[in-house]
Amino acid sequence: MSEVDDVRARLDIVDTVSAHVALKKAGRNFKAPCPFHSEKTPSFVVSPERQSWHCFGACATGGDVFSFVMRAEGLDFGEALRLLAQKAGVTLLERRTDPHRQDLHSINQVAARFFQDILESSDGNRARAYLEGRGVNSESILQFGLGLSPRRWEGLKSHLLRHELTVEQGVAAGLLHQDDRGNVRDFFHGRLMFPIHDREGRIAGFGARALDDSNPKYLNTPATPIFDKRSILYGLHLAARAIRSQSKGIVVEGYMDVIAAHQFGHANVVASMGTALTEQQVAQLRPLATNFVLALDPDTAGQEATLRSLTASWRIFEVTRIDNRRRSVGPLYRRDPLSVSIAELPSGRDPDALIREDATEWERLTGEPKSSEDFYIEQKVRDFDLETAGGKAQAAEVLKPVINSSDGISQHYYMDKIARVLDVSYEALRASLGSVRPRRASSSRWKATPAPEVSSSALADDPEHRLEDYTLSLLLSRSEFKERVANFPAEHFHKIEDREVFTRWLSCTTMDELVASLDDSLHGNLDSLTQRNMAVTDHKESEAALDQCLLRLEERHLRALQESLLASEEDGGPPGSEIEAKVADVNAELKSVLTRLTG
Repeated sequence: MSEVDDVRARLDIVDTVSAHVALKKAGRNFKAPCPFHSEKTPSFVVSPERQSWHCFGACATGGDVFSFVMRAEGLDFGEALRLLAQKAGVTLLERRTDPHRQDLHSINQVAARFFQDILESSDGNRARAYLEGRGVNSESILQFGLGLSPRRWEGLKSHLLRHELTVEQGVAAGLLHQDDRGNVRDFFHGRLMFPIHDREGRIAGFGARALDDSNPKYLNTPATPIFDKRSILYGLHLAARAIRSQSKGIVVEGYMDVIAAHQFGHANVVASMGTALTEQQVAQLRPLATNFVLALDPDTAGQEATLRSLTASWRIFEVTRIDNRRRSVGPLYRRDPLSVSIAELPSGRDPDALIREDATEWERLTGEPKSSEDFYIEQKVRDFDLETAGGKAQAAEVLKPVINSSDGISQHYYMDKIARVLDVSYEALRASLGSVRPRRASSSRWKATPAPEVSSSALADDPEHRLEDYTLSLLLSRSEFKERVANFPAEHFHKIEDREVFTRWLSCTTMDELVASLDDSLHGNLDSLTQRNMAVTDHKESEAALDQCLLRLEERHLRALQESLLASEEDGGPPGSEIEAKVADVNAELKSVLTRLTG
């Protein structure tokens, strides 16, 4: 039995949910107004028999005790596991940690404390005056662990040696620099220090701002085994819970932007540290929310970074949009697509300045952002001479991906908008672009295929586990299937371990990235999935097997919902009209699935 199984076995979901919402007995189940959205008629059902919950209203999702606590408390899986393990009296095993990486985190922690002490000393007068002038209060200084590196060249080096740390360790952590002749001195000196934490809250490196005319103005820890600027978002360890609870994250550029936002109550803000977002940074954000706003600086560099974030990180115009890949799954399975939009800040006012000087305007701009497509169109046309036919033709070709990535209604909107921006007729634009149509998933994606039959040995032993494990193993062995399942509901994986692996896999580009993104407690589960001996190896056979597995997962999920609804009625009484309507919805979905399964 795994630690997750042990924790799950010792907890009762009714007791756990009751701490957040008042449950009322309903047949063999319990009901309540959903704690995750406002409603008058209770649609939130807890099943003590299945140890599961489901919202049959606006949320249209559910899960087990882990997924409930994750959503109710705004935690990720690892945090929920540790919280529930404590409540259940389960002692979690110490995770295997790379001693070298652990040493680097420890050294960074020693250095951070050293920098903080200097900032608080008389040597920090100038730096504290600078922070006061920028409006950073003492609470924010403490919350973000700000510090000051000494002006002397070997201040930190001496401090590390006094703590029985070696010069070699300091160099490995990027805190000390060794030149070609073997001389070693501090990497940072005389700079305001910003500790940069990973998503677990450990210090991975530092950002440093010059307080004089030194260049560069900002300096980061060089790349180390635990610090890669492309893979870290400043402030994420503080913002993750707010991003989850609001289902919205705001991305800015600089350290001071994040500090100002959090100081003024906007806790869902992180920074890309002065560059365009990278795919690695996006992979950390995507599991947290469905809505993201880019509020990068309004200068030319900031606008260029915004464009790079859109095209390189989210690839919103180069791949099919999630909302255009949605299949028709009925009212029970609404799933919000990923939304990326742009807050266009006033000229000369970066987020830090705007938040401090005009909080209302900041809230308006981030609350009513411009769509990424509209921003992309307006920015890209500036690169062409729209007074000439050739310039218009070039601009139209560059903007073609905006049209191809849209669905039918949006496609007409953007065709019309581009035509107006280019000052050409709709018909002329359509003719010049040739054939454009919304991208769609292959029509065979959900087509039932009679072979190969997967139901025998691979799936029959344990319908709650083997089907999920087989499906995930198939996906992990075939990265090319990611597009096919991009909008498959994660809640169809009833086992929280499999749901976590599936969700993280969707947002990761490599297996190494997947391993790094998962909580250590799930590494064993991932190992067993990747080491599984798959019965099918041919691409077409695998494709057919995957389609069959997905349909069976959906069938199983619908039958569980059907059972949960029927168990929520008082024994011997007729079903209420609302329950009856929901059962009818489930039955219609189930009929559709069975039709596709049988061809």
